[in-house]
Amino acid sequence: MLFDHRTTKHRFVVIVFFASWNFANGMDQARGQEPSKSTLPSMSDFFDSDVAPIPPDERPVDPKLVLPESLSEVPLPASADERQELSSWVRWLVLRNLPPSFEDNRKWGKEKDVFNGVQIRREGWKLETKRKTKTVKQGTWSRYYIEFIDPAERLQVNIKKIEYPTKGPIRVETQVVTPLKLFGRVSEWRRDVQLISLSTNAEATIELNVVCEIQVIVNPLKIPPDVEFRPVVTDAKVLLREFEVHRISQLHGPLAELLGKGIREVLDDRLEDYRDKLVVKMNSEIAKQKGKLKLSLQDWIQTSVQKKAGNLANK
Repeated sequence: MLFDHRTTKHRFVVIVFFASWNFANGMDQARGQEPSKSTLPSMSDFFDSDVAPIPPDERPVDPKLVLPESLSEVPLPASADERQELSSWVRWLVLRNLPPSFEDNRKWGKEKDVFNGVQIRREGWKLETKRKTKTVKQGTWSRYYIEFIDPAERLQVNIKKIEYPTKGPIRVETQVVTPLKLFGRVSEWRRDVQLISLSTNAEATIELNVVCEIQVIVNPLKIPPDVEFRPVVTDAKVLLREFEVHRISQLHGPLAELLGKGIREVLDDRLEDYRDKLVVKMNSEIAKQKGKLKLSLQDWIQTSVQKKAGNLANK
């Protein structure tokens, strides 16, 4: 059969859509009114005019980030307090380890060999037959991408808690929030015939909760002594705060729901993957900065006293 139950549903959705549009115009005429001036949507919203290559506007773009090479080079405001300093460090650390834009085209371009007649050849009085096949576009094609939206400007860092125990490292809980852009397209093919093609645009907001412990090491062998900060990320969690589908071509119904669900599943898979790798990647980056976060003990004490005095004066 040319159509199975899934493709029949796809065709039914399209038929209902166009029938509804024609019915609305017919009712207008029956009331003696001018037909609705709304026009049918462009067929490009239902069918791909060119399946390969993928248009540039349906491909993700990696952000162009210009970042300091070292944690010690991260610029800080002159009046920055401990929270602002830590926020700047965490922000740099996250941006340095931001995963690249994700694109999944594995299910795009499916083909299948199908029966295409019989070749008959005669040798003397003997007839030989050979089954012929041809390769056709077939099945449900899908592709998705995920990219960060202007992380240099829109990635936000909030220090939720700083604990200074009498013994042991300083413990810092940090919240990082950043928006994502998502795109998906699903097309249905049967024997080189495209039945329908839908695309969707969505946005999401993700939250990273990072727990970091900072050891403060004083080197008494140097005069004045040096203070070295050794941060280690002990835990990181990725949460989906918001998910909103902005547009699904110009069609609603079962296919729209299928496409929206598909792009959400892709996002959930990527967040799970990012969650597993985040602690390892951030600690690997920190290891490269070993020994670079040093400050004279005298300067550190002097700076801390000045900041506390300034804070008291502003109250």
